[in-house]
Formats: sequence, structure tokens, C-alpha cells
Amino acid sequence: MLSRITFPQTTGMVLAGGRVGELSVLTLERPKAALPFAGHFRIVDFALSNMARAGITNVGILSQYRPSSLIDHIGVGESWDFVGLERGAKILPPYHAAEATDWYRGNADAVLQNLSYLEGRDTQIALIVSGDHIYAMDYRRLILEHLERGAELTMAFKRIPEPDRRYGYGVLDASGRVVEYAEKPASPPGDLVSLTIYVFQMEPLAEVLLALREHDSIEFGRDVIPAMLARGRVYGHIHDGYWAYTRTVDSYYDAHRDLLDGKIDIDAWQVRTNNVDNGLVRQVPPIFRAWTEASDCLISEGCIVEGAVRGSVLGPGVRIGRGAVVEASILFGDAVVEPGARVRAAIVDKRALIGAQAAVGIDAPAEGGARGAVVSAKGIALVGKAARLQPGSRLPRGGIVAPGEER
Repeated sequence: MLSRITFPQTTGMVLAGGRVGELSVLTLERPKAALPFAGHFRIVDFALSNMARAGITNVGILSQYRPSSLIDHIGVGESWDFVGLERGAKILPPYHAAEATDWYRGNADAVLQNLSYLEGRDTQIALIVSGDHIYAMDYRRLILEHLERGAELTMAFKRIPEPDRRYGYGVLDASGRVVEYAEKPASPPGDLVSLTIYVFQMEPLAEVLLALREHDSIEFGRDVIPAMLARGRVYGHIHDGYWAYTRTVDSYYDAHRDLLDGKIDIDAWQVRTNNVDNGLVRQVPPIFRAWTEASDCLISEGCIVEGAVRGSVLGPGVRIGRGAVVEASILFGDAVVEPGARVRAAIVDKRALIGAQAAVGIDAPAEGGARGAVVSAKGIALVGKAARLQPGSRLPRGGIVAPGEER
């Protein structure tokens, strides 16, 4: 059994540093990895929970863009059992003082700058994963395959039939060896998409990173993987479970629909979170009135629902006033929808207020297109953190309200 296998000293690193422009106002004040998901979770919880289930007890989190929400959420890692002798979770910000978001000169440079963190833990295997994907994976199986093959690098892939230039693509031979890799190609060489999940032997990883240190920027897909391929011992592992990229408003929205459809099973995946940070420990069960209507939805603790909620996800402490209707929407913690308001196909950030009789996502965009049309092909409306829509106001499909804005 995998639980009885003793693996070499393995240290985890979670790439959780960047703002994703495609997510518009949702990531203006937080990195994508800190974005709420499924009510009271955050996206980074999936990577951290995978690490915890695999018995990886030392994890570095590489963060740089507005990291305060991640720092508050992860803390010392107690929620994932990273506290104790020879255990720990550590936020690793850039060493360089700068004001831009490129303090780390790429995701691989983030690891290069923190080689001392890996070396200080006598790391033999470095498990490096993205912190902003939705999935469950048994990393122990990945590491076991890596060891059995004598690989220097093992990459996780998933078959994605529809070509997408945002991904890196690999080609495997019959033995599972990666024989070709292309980062964001115009014409993908196949359907195997890299999941940004890497198992490295420590020595070759350090050698390759140090050889690239004079480059202006260092990326895994563009620089490190080709250098590892030249060494010849790179293998692939094909993940056949659920995986969501959630890099765009539409893919983030779709992942919540997958959640409601049962394709994402938070309980079976044993996803952990920090219930102190999200305030859940202070919340009571949701309150419903005799006239409340709720169907096909996830409603978190602390919610007060006096209207109708259909096909939606409500974070902790959300309030839905009497006569209000929320349909096919995602509301983050402590959002308020006042009586008589209507919200459809929208994402409403924390502490935002939708005034009485307001309408969000109901009206067609004005002629010439709404500001959000480029952000969401589905026409998902976005209401930023702590924004306020005045009573009776109207935000059309695909419309955007910035954090703190009043209109």
C-alpha cells in the first residue's frame, strides 16, 4: 500500500503568486490562488489539501501579488496539519524590493530564489504545483511512478480535446517518456495538457535553474522543461480525474456549476480550509424563512435567505432580502442583496451591496457592448469587493463594477 511506502525527503512548493488579468475585478485585490471557491474555501486549499493527504509536511508558498489575503488564510498551516516537529508551511515572498508584480522574474525564478528553502530541508524530491487549479490528486502515486522510472522530472498531464493556446502540450512515447513539449503553441502537437504539477529530483532541478539564472526571466514551460528534456529523463503521468483551470471568469463560473452538478466533491476530496480566517467558526447554520425558495444551490453557514435562490453558490454570511431573486450566480461572503433586487448570471464579491429593486445581469448590454463583454463571453456580470449598487440601479449582462465603487 502507498501509505506504507517510505519516500525520499519530499518538499512541496506551491506557485501562488500572480494576479490573473482575465479575472478582472475579482483579482484586483488578491492573487488568484486566494479567490474564494465553493462558499468558504479558497482555490489554494486544493493544492494544500493534496499535499496534506500525501503526507508532505513541509510546503513553501511562493506569493508576490498582494499576498496579505494568502498570509492571513494559510497562517502557519495548522488547518492542513503543517504544524509540529519537522513540519511547516511558509509564505515565500520575493527577496527583491520592487513595486511591480514581476519581483519574481517568472514562476521558475521564484523557485530559484528559494533554493535555500529546499536545500535547508535536505530535499531529495521537490514537488512543485500550481496553487490556482481545482482538482484532487494522489501525489504519492505520482512520486512512486517518478521513482520507479528513474525520472529526473515527472509532469502531470490531462487530455483536453479542444485546442487552447493558453496551455503547454506534451507528447509521450509508449513508455511514458516525454519526447516533445510546446508551451502555448499555435498548433498543439496533441491533446495532453500540462497541469503545472512537477516532481523533480533536487540535484538536476538546481543545476538547470542555476544555469538559467542570468536570463531576464525564467519560466518552467518555456525554459526549464526544454532544458530537462535535453537531459532525457522526463516522464509524464496522465490524470484522468476532474481538473479546472479557472483562469477566466467563464471557467471560474463553470467550475461552480460543476460543483453544483456533483463533479467536484469537496468532502470526498478531503479539502481543508482555514475556518478561522473565513469566519466560519463564528457562523450559525443558514436561516431560511417559511417563504424562502432555495433549489440547486450551495448555501454556506451564516446566510440569511428571505428570497429565492436558484442554481447559485452563497458564501458565509450572505443576506438575501425578502422578494429578492438570485439565479445562476456566485456570491462571496457577507454580500447583501436587498429586498426586491434581482441577480442573474453574476459574481458578487465580498461585502458588496445590491440595493433594493436593483437588477444585475438582467438587461441586455447597451449598444456597443458592456465593459464586461471582453471579460466574459457568457456575459457574466461582476460586482467588485465592497461595491454598492444603489436601489433601483441596473447593471446589464457582462457589466462590471469596480471594488468599492458606488453607482
